[in-house]
Amino acid sequence: MKATLVEKRGFGIRDTLYKFKLAEPVVSEPGQFVEVEITKNHVPFLRRPISIFHADGDTVELLIRTVGAGTTQMLKWETGHETDMLVPLGRGFSWNEGPGDCLLVGGGIGAAPLGYLAEKLLDAGKNVHFLFLPRRNDAILGSFRRLKEIDLFIAENRTELPGAVNAALDAGKGAGGVYACGPDAMMRVTAGLCVQNNLECQVSMEERMGCGFGICAGCVVPVKSGDGFTYKKACVDGPVFNGGEVIFHE
Repeated sequence: MKATLVEKRGFGIRDTLYKFKLAEPVVSEPGQFVEVEITKNHVPFLRRPISIFHADGDTVELLIRTVGAGTTQMLKWETGHETDMLVPLGRGFSWNEGPGDCLLVGGGIGAAPLGYLAEKLLDAGKNVHFLFLPRRNDAILGSFRRLKEIDLFIAENRTELPGAVNAALDAGKGAGGVYACGPDAMMRVTAGLCVQNNLECQVSMEERMGCGFGICAGCVVPVKSGDGFTYKKACVDGPVFNGGEVIFHE
């Protein structure tokens, strides 16, 4: 689908919010992603998978950290630039209806899909608690639309994570569900603590989703299966998975 860049804003040193107008309206869920075509001459060759930061009818916003050739090329785009976008893709987050206390745990740019999720949870009448780390990246939170409605805690670094998550769970902040996105080590700790406390945890796996349709199998995630394990594809089976089922890399 054709997508036209209509707004571009920077947050911090490496993070940029891109707002696109789509050729037609779409319906998306928090946790789903898009595949963005970078150049027409296919250099870089593959599209880039990007989490949806916000979507509303015929507009979609992407919060992107500039880290490689593709995202560096995007940083050169000006308003009016046209690209091709596959949207929406994958399986997003889910939640129960009714009031409750939900805990979001985001690490760095992993906070991007959680911004959209926070909006939907607030709309559903949830109390949203957000644990973000590390503090040096907190400029990214300025992009969140409804930050003032969120109970926000910023951890200094990953060493504070276990204590902060445990404190939140002890206070009942994750009783309505725990949602995490960020480095594998961060999600492994969060999911493990949720299992110990018998709480539901959903994690968004940031794998290399080359095609977005489950064809290339470059984004497989090991998950528990009986006494062993199997592989699922992040692009079609996820990127959101049950945190208690994922086998995280050590």
